[in-house]
Amino acid sequence: MVHAASAPSATDGSVLADALAIARYHIVLVAAAGTLVFGWLITGHRPWAIAALCGFDWFLINLMNRITDLDEDLRNGIPGTARVAERRRLLTVAAGLLLFGSFAVTHLVWPALTPWRLAVQAIGLGYNYRLVPTGRGWSRFKEIYFLKNFGSAVLFVLTCFAYPLAADPGARALSWPAIACLALFFIPFELTYEILYDLRDLPGDRAENIPTYPVVHGPARARRIIDALLLAAALVLAAGLLTRTIGLREGLLVVAPATQLAFYRPRFRRGLTSFDCILLTHLGTAQLLGFLAGTALWERLGLPPNIYL
Repeated sequence: MVHAASAPSATDGSVLADALAIARYHIVLVAAAGTLVFGWLITGHRPWAIAALCGFDWFLINLMNRITDLDEDLRNGIPGTARVAERRRLLTVAAGLLLFGSFAVTHLVWPALTPWRLAVQAIGLGYNYRLVPTGRGWSRFKEIYFLKNFGSAVLFVLTCFAYPLAADPGARALSWPAIACLALFFIPFELTYEILYDLRDLPGDRAENIPTYPVVHGPARARRIIDALLLAAALVLAAGLLTRTIGLREGLLVVAPATQLAFYRPRFRRGLTSFDCILLTHLGTAQLLGFLAGTALWERLGLPPNIYL
């Protein structure tokens, strides 16, 4: 059974703890780490600057999300919400200035990256504000079934895959089928994070009529969806290995869905908490950085950069 997050109340955190919660630093870190890993696999270079830019863009998206989701976050006891409510107008202006100012800078350095950043921020705005036309009027991606989760997965693919390619288009080190294989692995795997966070936020989402999978289908069926997505992610990598589309280096990523399954199942049974979700995200970051360090050591030892079945 899944219950409400046993997180601190929205008002009792220290300034630093609330600032980290408002920034959703764990998501910023995992997004930046994902850009480092997939950027390196795709281009053969470690895109440190692009990873930092990715983290910045996710910081802006998360900040706007905190500004627009006050009622839901208060119900779910998300730390820092009271501080956001007190400074809502100031934070909105600051986010806008940071967004437009950053475009002026990055367009000078990576002009080819500008259309992709525009796409990312447009989706982010559509996720947080009622800018999406539907048959029943204007809505947010967050308020539309399926698109609520899929939109976030698209954002991760754009920042982790498209950003490094756009910034260094002549450095592609993988074939397009291999890049497609990695993206098809990443989308269902990333969606499991979204649903796990939705399980944590079930009370607030239900009260605000947010059509997440746990709200629409119930926690038990949401768990089955997570399991199916983890299996699909693993099968994509297996198919890529068997067809020699990817090598064992990329195939090592199958550890991630296996770890996800082992981590979340016992916590689902006793009830997911906010700490569980944050810890799971940090675990993802640790795995990405461990993969990056391990493959770097492998190459330093003079071993084959990749092995194909």
